[in-house]
Amino acid sequence: MDHIAGTGRHHHDKGVDTRSLPNLGLSRPVFEVLWSLVEGGAVFSVGSILLSLAAWLRGDAAGDGLRNGLCLAAGPAYVALAWLLGRFARAPHLADTATAVPRVTTALYVCLLATALGLGGAAADVAWLLSWFALSTGTLILTRRLEGAVATVAVARRWRVRPAVIVGAGPAALKMVGAMAGRAGREVDILGFFDDRHTRAGALTRQLPYLGGLDTLADFVAEHEDIDVFMALPWTAGPRISALLERLRFLPITVWLVPDPELSALSLPQLGAPMGSAPGVIMPTLMTPPFSHWGRMAKTSFDYVAGLAILLLVLPVLLATAVAIKLDSPGPVFFRQQRSGQFGRRFSIYKFRSLHVADADAEAATLVSEGDARVTRVGRYIRKYSIDELPQILNVLRGQMSLVGPRPHAPKAKADGRLYADVMPDYALRYRVKPGMTGWAQVNGWRGETDTEEKLRKRVEFDFDYIRTWSFWLDMVILFRTLPAMLFPKNNV
Repeated sequence: MDHIAGTGRHHHDKGVDTRSLPNLGLSRPVFEVLWSLVEGGAVFSVGSILLSLAAWLRGDAAGDGLRNGLCLAAGPAYVALAWLLGRFARAPHLADTATAVPRVTTALYVCLLATALGLGGAAADVAWLLSWFALSTGTLILTRRLEGAVATVAVARRWRVRPAVIVGAGPAALKMVGAMAGRAGREVDILGFFDDRHTRAGALTRQLPYLGGLDTLADFVAEHEDIDVFMALPWTAGPRISALLERLRFLPITVWLVPDPELSALSLPQLGAPMGSAPGVIMPTLMTPPFSHWGRMAKTSFDYVAGLAILLLVLPVLLATAVAIKLDSPGPVFFRQQRSGQFGRRFSIYKFRSLHVADADAEAATLVSEGDARVTRVGRYIRKYSIDELPQILNVLRGQMSLVGPRPHAPKAKADGRLYADVMPDYALRYRVKPGMTGWAQVNGWRGETDTEEKLRKRVEFDFDYIRTWSFWLDMVILFRTLPAMLFPKNNV
């Protein structure tokens, strides 16, 4: 159980794996102070640019003393007003940064205009101030949008704003949003809510965006990846909660159970004042990611550093294999095939071509078996020792795979004539982590084809065991055991 903190602002960029970026480790309060200074500098810079442009067009410096004074005062004044009116006076979901900026800049320029008129400012000064106001507002809106991206590499995760969604629109959701709206910590940014009864969710609709029905929840969460889900359905709706968890369980996310205020006897108590702010609510977790933040950071960093080292180390083998394939049979050296990766997303996996071009099976509808006539002479050798898999180091460096993890399977691969997902209903749990070049199943002898239900079950059971018991040291053990498994193969075809 953990404390749930207040609300904040978060910007998510699709398609960018921000988890692997370097981080400065700043606290959120320090970052916001520094960013406020950046915003104040932006206000000063826009005014100075306009001031220089006006002086250049006039060819003199008349009235520049007043304007210089206003420029110098505007930066600190903006920072003060931003903290008084902008950063602690936002909508509950805090998604629209464009509303706070005009409010703060309007207050600022009303003060500057009053000062200019009080000191005998001319019409040119008023026009300059109005132009400054318009350009500063646009600049600051862009700066606020950029803040989330910069925070990703500047703010330590324990201080970082996390995106979240609420499931349900009843009393539990309303109570939670109300409690979070007044919090100063701002660790959670509620993006919106999901509910099948949108027409009856009036009170919550006025505070948060409606994101769709419950059927769309899993797709939304998969797109946003690093996101929390607050389950605020009535506790009497147990079957609905179970059905949603069944659909979400293949995603590496945290799901919280919000106490139901209508069941006061079962509601969890209000405890403490976490992080020195207003009292929070203790919520049990229904799901957690397979890796901790630090574990995931260590794994990702190791993938890139060790992946590059391995690439340089095996480069002679790669070049020799490419020449051998080219001399052995006509066709390209590499073969790309669609595989299912983390979150079930498709990606193109790189392999050395081991089949004759005319017999290539891009969808792996027919698995390669022992003595398969489609395999080339060189192909038999490189498949036996897993050399055909070495180009996947490029997938690791592209962030699509890890050095260690469950092996990625082709979407149409079958065991005993049935798709893998039909053979094992829990098969999608493998998608909670990135697929790997090698894995726990492979070093335990389960390499090669999975054409039967028994082979598939054995391999997937080892994959589940790896996900359940993962540690950085387990990855090291698997990597050290991979080389002898390649040199003395048992099942490769």
